[in-house]
Amino acid sequence: MRPLPRPTAGSRTERVLRGLDRVSERGMLWGAVTAALLAGHGPGRRAGVRGALAAVATSTVVHGAAKPLLPRVHPEASRFPSAHAATAAAFTAGAALESRGVGAALVPAFLSVTGARVALGERRALEAGAGAVLGVGIALLTTRWWPAVGHHPARARPARHAPALGDGAGLVLVANVSAGTPGPLESLLPGESDADDDRPSALAEIEAILPRAQVLVPEPGVDFVVEMEEALKRPAADGEPPRAVGVAGGDGSVAAIAGVAQRHGLPLVVLPEGTLNHFARDVGITDTPSALRAARDGHAVLVDVGLVDTAAAGSPAAPMAFVNTASLGGYPDMVQLREQWEDRLGKWPSAALALIRVLAEATPLEVDLDGMRQTVWILFVGNGAYRPTGMAPVFRPSLDARVLDVRYLRADLPLSRTRFVAAVLAGTLLRSRVYVARRLDRLDVQVLGDPVGLATDGEVQPNATRFAFRIAPRPVPVYRPPDVD
Repeated sequence: MRPLPRPTAGSRTERVLRGLDRVSERGMLWGAVTAALLAGHGPGRRAGVRGALAAVATSTVVHGAAKPLLPRVHPEASRFPSAHAATAAAFTAGAALESRGVGAALVPAFLSVTGARVALGERRALEAGAGAVLGVGIALLTTRWWPAVGHHPARARPARHAPALGDGAGLVLVANVSAGTPGPLESLLPGESDADDDRPSALAEIEAILPRAQVLVPEPGVDFVVEMEEALKRPAADGEPPRAVGVAGGDGSVAAIAGVAQRHGLPLVVLPEGTLNHFARDVGITDTPSALRAARDGHAVLVDVGLVDTAAAGSPAAPMAFVNTASLGGYPDMVQLREQWEDRLGKWPSAALALIRVLAEATPLEVDLDGMRQTVWILFVGNGAYRPTGMAPVFRPSLDARVLDVRYLRADLPLSRTRFVAAVLAGTLLRSRVYVARRLDRLDVQVLGDPVGLATDGEVQPNATRFAFRIAPRPVPVYRPPDVD
């Protein structure tokens, strides 16, 4: 293959190409791009993290393996392949896996870096092309350990008998103003909207769309579930019987009121006004007005609710509901750490780093699982089948799978934590003896020791010694916008 014509020495074109080549040296260009992307949010931030990881991995492979092992193509050429092209391709392809828009915006930079090496005679086109192929391949390989998750609402069957609430008559909605960090529900209160935000408060939106809804705003510290149960017993001021229940809050609040909805056989309105709104995202509820309009018009889907029967010191308690996950052992700490870091690093890298830290500090938990004695580091129970199967669960494709997703990491095998990390890196976790993943209808857990806390949907429940997990016998209709179906 004949080389491309080189720019005239000392020309402006050559100076520009030399400058571009210098800023791409040692990853300076991609480091700056990473910093810019990490300053943002959502897919752009995840694109920066994956792009940087892919670029670092590619640079390591090229300099540590490919160049020493592969021969020179001809006497005048540098070693094959091109590290610049490989790193640029890896960053661009890795970023595109998380955000097509970011990937498309980076293509000109990739082409410029690669083209500059060829135009300056530092690399032949074949070497640059081979580097690009290698970089893209390594970027794609990152999905083996860090799945590229499309953050789309989960599937669910239509709830054909959920009533259209019209003006809101018969809806009893509670706002858990003490949920999460200070202030997540301030927008529910009149005059408490952000001064820089022209949107009306959540309370004003409720009054505008469902004016006859009964809204309960308990004082901080008051059990909002008890308030809801009492309100359902009392006749409404307008004489309408209860037709639906609603909650404004995060995942923990939603789980508690989902339990009320399941017990009373009522549909549920979810307003994503809490600190953590993972369940609302899974359902396809992105904001309060769209959820209210869905309730007004009667658009709903059937959603499973998980239940946990507990016993502490031999005293049975009422079943607790969970809509996302429940966990024992080190998993609650892992979730807390992941949520602290995920805004900066993205969900998957944060989950991996949090898992490593928790495993390093965790104490094994001795339990009886359905009659089988086991020692575990972490026990996870998901409401529905979560994915990926071979690593930390990130998303679920269906809201009505009618199964429990049970996963645990064994602590009774030699070097179990080291073997776990090695299996993750090798992509062989599903074949590892230290990791167990099962889909069950029920799971009975007996703690063989002191009572321990159970984490459900971000909330830590009172300590207990027995936990019996199951899916509620009937799903709960949850209102969501029709364009999500």
